[in-house]
Amino acid sequence: MCQRRCPISKLKSRKIKSRMMDTCLENFLASIHKRIAIFCTLVLLISLSVTGFAQKRTDRSNTSGNSTKPGTSGPKRTDRTVPESERVKVITKTEFVRIAVNPNKGYLSLVAIPKATISLTPITTNQKNTTPVKELIKDPDGSLNLINLLPGKYKLTIEHEDYQPFSETIQVDPANPTTFVALNKMVSLYGEIRLGGMLPGCKVSLDEKPVTLTQENQAATIAKVPVGKHRLRIVKDGYEELNRELEIQPGKEFFVSARLEVAMVTVNLVAQPGARIYAGSEEKGIIPSDGRVAISLPPGRHSIRILKEGYQEWTKELSLTLANKSVVERVELSPIPSSAEGDWQPSLVGRKWFPQTPGWKFENSGALIRSDKVVLFDTESSRDFNIYRDFKLEFDFVFSNGKGMAWVARAKDANNYYLFEIVSPQTNPTFNFYVCQDGKLEWKDSQRIVEKMDKKGDSFHITFEAKGNRFDTRMTIASAPSAKPHLIGIFQDDSFSYGGVGFRGKDSSEALLQTFFVIPLR
Repeated sequence: MCQRRCPISKLKSRKIKSRMMDTCLENFLASIHKRIAIFCTLVLLISLSVTGFAQKRTDRSNTSGNSTKPGTSGPKRTDRTVPESERVKVITKTEFVRIAVNPNKGYLSLVAIPKATISLTPITTNQKNTTPVKELIKDPDGSLNLINLLPGKYKLTIEHEDYQPFSETIQVDPANPTTFVALNKMVSLYGEIRLGGMLPGCKVSLDEKPVTLTQENQAATIAKVPVGKHRLRIVKDGYEELNRELEIQPGKEFFVSARLEVAMVTVNLVAQPGARIYAGSEEKGIIPSDGRVAISLPPGRHSIRILKEGYQEWTKELSLTLANKSVVERVELSPIPSSAEGDWQPSLVGRKWFPQTPGWKFENSGALIRSDKVVLFDTESSRDFNIYRDFKLEFDFVFSNGKGMAWVARAKDANNYYLFEIVSPQTNPTFNFYVCQDGKLEWKDSQRIVEKMDKKGDSFHITFEAKGNRFDTRMTIASAPSAKPHLIGIFQDDSFSYGGVGFRGKDSSEALLQTFFVIPLR
């Protein structure tokens, strides 16, 4: 008998094998779905059992008041030892959807932009008679599921009004779900601008057109800004305008610090190099070597002062407005002339001193210096006190209460000067040197005086010379005359180069000034 099978029997065998494979596949899928269903049932049962256990614990805890024994009377309460998580349970139910994929069909799961239009055009030869698919993504999460597709290659096109058209060829296989995520492949036509720290009442424009802002706490957003270069402009009355060129990238956020600066007026000063500039009491800088400097001031009234050693102070009141944001001031400083020589005698009483009522007491024998206020020599009607650069000062005095005697040199005013002091004439007399700046007196140096100064009522003649930054002081004692005055101290300092001369009391000292004479040296 022939062992070879006829073609018909072979065909039947192939059909039988095909049916067997289909049956096996169906049984395999059914087995998987059954196992998933059993797993979900077990998860649900476990959740319910945990909830029931928590409920029982809560019931048991509420059967007693202050006692733990069953049946004890008393107010019911919730046992706070039971965790909150056991008293309240929220069960989240997860549903599994069975998707039946035909062995001869394809399945496509697509994730893109909500409200995008999806076009699926077949391009494989065996799909020629297949109708193209066109769908709108309605799901808010951007997902779209297409089933029963003819396997093969497709041209996928995604279109959205806010994005560039996207196109790509994809492969759909039979009986095998295909997933395609297009979110990171689509290019947006817009970006957004985020403005931080913007003041209320600002006007914002983009490319010279007003824009609508979305406010969020301290920030504002300009949404749907077309990709490309733009000019942002933010204005507010009384503030400097923000004008900036921006380049927006697709789908990106461009952050801009929108905090505006207060609008300022520029004051351009032309003056001698080295002069200091003040607006009110605030120092604004020093005139550089080219003699020009610009300072910024807010609108309003300002007192501008220019000061330089050896020159008279320049002062001017300026009224600044934003209507004129650049002002030019040319400053001519006048040199301070050195005063002429002068003297004072007791017969002149309070004349030639500034201020007029310093607290001194005037007698026939002299002026009793007993105030801690600075009193300066004054012979000129054009200013409060005489001004000297290098000078020689001579005066005679007597200790009144035995505490000391002090004089002032190169005083710019009552708060800035040099102070020289002789103290403790009875025992170990000392010569002290101070610098007073902005009203603060600072000790600089001391030298011991070897001559005896303890004779009551004795008169002393002081010769004081100021040359540059050097100060020499010599003394002659009336009760012990000598051929040459005694040198009692030499001090040096560069704080002041000119100013007035005068006297003041210190530490309750009192001294009688008998004569006074000053001579300019240059």
